[in-house]
Amino acid sequence: RKFIQFQLTVNVAALICAYVGAVVNSRSPLTPIQLLWINLIMDTAAALALATESPSPELLDRKPYGRFESLISPRMWLNIIGHALLQVTVLLIILFTGKEQFLSGKGYSDTLIEKKNYTMIFNAFVYFQVFNEFNARILSRNMNIFHGVFNNPLFYGVLIFTVFFQTILVEFGGEAFTTTPLTAEEYFESFAFGALAWPMGAILRLIPTPEQFSFTELRRSSKHTKPMVEMQPV
Repeated sequence: RKFIQFQLTVNVAALICAYVGAVVNSRSPLTPIQLLWINLIMDTAAALALATESPSPELLDRKPYGRFESLISPRMWLNIIGHALLQVTVLLIILFTGKEQFLSGKGYSDTLIEKKNYTMIFNAFVYFQVFNEFNARILSRNMNIFHGVFNNPLFYGVLIFTVFFQTILVEFGGEAFTTTPLTAEEYFESFAFGALAWPMGAILRLIPTPEQFSFTELRRSSKHTKPMVEMQPV
């Protein structure tokens, strides 16, 4: 469930951002090669990081999942939609205002400004997923997203791997990955955008959600429903 929550957030955000960018700007903010890299680190690396966490004692306090309960709980839907909306909003802000807000007045040519703007979108999107992996570890309203994180070396190993190779791709990806080197300030801005996932996660955990939807209850209620009385011909 942790990986499903994380993966659906990535897919929804990437799909909406690519669609809106292609329709409004005649170009997707994320290229196919960049999306392949994102899928590699999110499908493989994130799956290992989230699926290999040791069970915590708090699991004994949770009721077991029923056979007919929905795979995606209301809490998961809230997290998926909330984080996807945050990511799409920030990425579109960078797309449409990033040139004036972050790159103008630095002596860059128009071509370089265009390349740096799309590189910052790519970089910010990856950093969003790095920070959101901490949120994806929590399926409840527990505010401590760092609980037990250092008990799983594979988790922070995956994060270090992702950040390291993301930096390599930005600096040396060139035409293949449609990137251009960024300055330390531009890296910090991308990092700050991604860090917004943590306060958003805290806000979402403050919002109450209904109990787990269960198909069992639906079946029980249908069994207790009185059948309609057939009309007898006169």
